[in-house]
Amino acid sequence: MPESSYRLPNIGAVRPKPSDSGFYADIQFDASDAAPIYIGLNLLKGASDAAADWKIYKFTYSGSAVTRIQLAYGSWTSRASYF
Repeated sequence: MPESSYRLPNIGAVRPKPSDSGFYADIQFDASDAAPIYIGLNLLKGASDAAADWKIYKFTYSGSAVTRIQLAYGSWTSRASYF
């Protein structure tokens, strides 16, 4: 059987457990869902923007093409300061 090229890296010396990421109850887009700069995900529906447990992605573009995606955790209101 061929070996998989996918690797699950250790985080803080602990191997994470893979799971279905479709369990987020609240997803926000900024500034537009057509070409978002930030996307935030939270486990709670109606989560406060100030809550510190948002999973935040930042998209960098070259023209209309995404060239980089970065990840941070924190409040949605402070999202720009994490990158």
